[in-house]
Amino acid sequence: MLKGITRGYRHIKRYREIVEVLIKHGFGYLVEVMDLYHLVPLTKRLKKLDSSKPPKDTRAIRIRKVLEELGPTFIKLGQLLSTRPDLLPRSYIEELEKLQEEVPPMDFEQVVKRVEEELGGSYHNYFTTLSAIPLASASIGQVHQGTLNNGEQVVVKVQRVDIESKVETDLEIMKNLAQMLEKRLFTQALISPVEIVDNFSELIKRELDYRIEARNSTKFKKNFAEEVKVGVADPVWELTTRRMLTMEYIAGKKIGELGSKSTREEMAKIITRSFMKQTLIDGFFHGDPHPGNIIITPDNKLALIDFGLVGQLSRVDREAIASLFISLIRKDAQRAVKELLKLGVVTNEINCQELQRDFYKLIDDYYGATLSDIELGVIINRMLDIAYSYKIKLPSEFILLTKSLITIEGVVSKLAPELDILAIGKPFVYQLLKNRYHPKRLFKNGMRDVRDIIEILAGLPDSIQQILTMIDDKNLTLKLEHLGIKEIISKLDIVTNRLSVSLIVSALIIGSSLMMLSDKGATFFNFPVIGVTGYIIAVVLGFWLVISILRSGRF
Repeated sequence: MLKGITRGYRHIKRYREIVEVLIKHGFGYLVEVMDLYHLVPLTKRLKKLDSSKPPKDTRAIRIRKVLEELGPTFIKLGQLLSTRPDLLPRSYIEELEKLQEEVPPMDFEQVVKRVEEELGGSYHNYFTTLSAIPLASASIGQVHQGTLNNGEQVVVKVQRVDIESKVETDLEIMKNLAQMLEKRLFTQALISPVEIVDNFSELIKRELDYRIEARNSTKFKKNFAEEVKVGVADPVWELTTRRMLTMEYIAGKKIGELGSKSTREEMAKIITRSFMKQTLIDGFFHGDPHPGNIIITPDNKLALIDFGLVGQLSRVDREAIASLFISLIRKDAQRAVKELLKLGVVTNEINCQELQRDFYKLIDDYYGATLSDIELGVIINRMLDIAYSYKIKLPSEFILLTKSLITIEGVVSKLAPELDILAIGKPFVYQLLKNRYHPKRLFKNGMRDVRDIIEILAGLPDSIQQILTMIDDKNLTLKLEHLGIKEIISKLDIVTNRLSVSLIVSALIIGSSLMMLSDKGATFFNFPVIGVTGYIIAVVLGFWLVISILRSGRF
């Protein structure tokens, strides 16, 4: 019971923090929309939630500031949204990309405490050394270098103390706020706040379980087992738990420290080929391949680290992406539109001819250009802008892929500006499409389709009989849903409540006036106590009613 009370208090306290931050940055109208006015501090309740003076910053900037003030969980939500140009305008994306996690490192005593909690004993039983200076520090975890008792060099990622309970509280509040926003503000919008929060919740919960990252690393290790130029760190499973991850330490240098031009060009080719293999062959790719997650070993091999964020693509999605890629190269706008629509979800009626014209404009800008002259990141961003303008909702894995591809292009362009990424990627694309149209594959797909048709036809008589039986027994019902009626009912509730209070105030005034004319009962300064009390209650209720009407702005 005490735990439940503590949890409830924590929620209320956090709600108040969120409300105050929203009001501070000019989003008081959201507080009213979500019916959170009762959480506004008493000192601010008599004021309008939004000042008549327009905010200095744009809405995008103010959203970024809100997320920054609300802490790590909200910052990570903003970082997720910054990868969704199919949902948000470019100005919002550019602002959310500025979100950075600035958290002080954990004290080494806390790190040791966490390690010993996870291992069930002194860390000296497993480590001869554990560096007190972190290699990296983030909002969820912290990384330290260590040496096992067998002499193996390792890195240890340790989860911050109490981070799980803080994230859990924020996720529950986010879900409640998202549900309110979806019902009252985003009823017919492309953006679904509930879907976004659910997706984010799944991602951050996976990030909180370090065993998942260890399994991802093992899978990458297996996929690149035959690649002599690419290495992946092995997890130390006996020293890995939900809140602690121990992995092989890979010595090396960062990309910016590479020397000769030929070395940089060779490494750029290795990075490009490895990413093409991840996306088009394996369907399992690194979701955050920035320079900090890439190490160059002393023998000039590529080593990948940090597999907390990965993407997975089905065979169907990989083939659609490959066809889209080829369509753009061949300047086939009609085919490109078809493949884009196959990847995404069309949320409303679109004009396919207009969509094709926009693709033609995109392709025409690069007509006659060689592959080496094409900026892949620019094309991808323009294509995503087109998807946003036509309200084509793309799968999150595809968006993650485009973000990773743009990151890889940036990494490679710094190493070898003249390298033709698209030319390196073409053989992988053609191999994927070649496998797609292989006779054996076509025969197998044809047989599967025939089997599915036979199963549908076989079950059709039973389905028809069931419908006819329901009609005959008068059990067939139609369910109709009136969109937007909840908002009308909510407004009617407010109107009826105000009318009820008005009637009560009127009755109190009339009743108190009659009592004032009576000589019965106790008196106060020669006035009947009941009459005076009635007047006081009527004044309080009337004052509250006037304030609520003035605050609403509808009078």
